[in-house]
Amino acid sequence: MTSIDDKALASQLFDRCWELLEQDERSEDDNVELLTSALTSRFHWLNAGGPEQWIISDWMVARAAGAAGSSDTALRFALRAYEAARAHESPDWLVASSAEGVARAYALSGNVEEFTNWAALAGRLVEVIVDPENRTLIESQLADIPTP
Repeated sequence: MTSIDDKALASQLFDRCWELLEQDERSEDDNVELLTSALTSRFHWLNAGGPEQWIISDWMVARAAGAAGSSDTALRFALRAYEAARAHESPDWLVASSAEGVARAYALSGNVEEFTNWAALAGRLVEVIVDPENRTLIESQLADIPTP
């Protein structure tokens, strides 16, 4: 079931996730919209994208779920993203970003030991990102994780 609109919809919904994530405060309705947008974007990327988009969309579902207070869902999708990034020989920044997502999910669940392990792994992966802009972006996301 492929539509010429899938890519546009996936991109628009992904952008909406960022708009909601960047709000200083979100209501419960905003959190529901955030998670719905992330999952719907993911659905459309499954139709219009490839492994890189699928990994990024799993990462966004994890990010959205964590921000909405669903740490189990966040961890499930973060681990999916990381495993897929490693399995598909993804770009260095994507592997590091997906490890950051797992660290964030563990932080939000309050699991200090796993957070520490994954944050350290993500930090090592960030160090080897070749492109300085990508390295800076993933470093900033890693530094933004609230410590449990």
